[in-house]
Amino acid sequence: MPAIDFNCYANAGIIKIPENYQDWYDKPITVILLRQESTLSAVEATKASVAKRSPRPIGLAKDKFQVSPLFFDELPEDLLDAFEGNK
Repeated sequence: MPAIDFNCYANAGIIKIPENYQDWYDKPITVILLRQESTLSAVEATKASVAKRSPRPIGLAKDKFQVSPLFFDELPEDLLDAFEGNK
């Protein structure tokens, strides 16, 4: 199920979907409300500290393990159906 995430205020019980999500207008949607208990500045500070970290070098686990060729085999239909919620 596709999902979007945005912050807004519920004004008189109405939540305005931002214009950049116009393709969601007039479509059936599921709404989950989360009350914001902390200030946005705390969230922004966390994002800033994560952004300051240096990127993890590529290849640190090279030659540490091997992926079995079976990993790339197609999954059985019953397992695919279970993941897709078909059965």
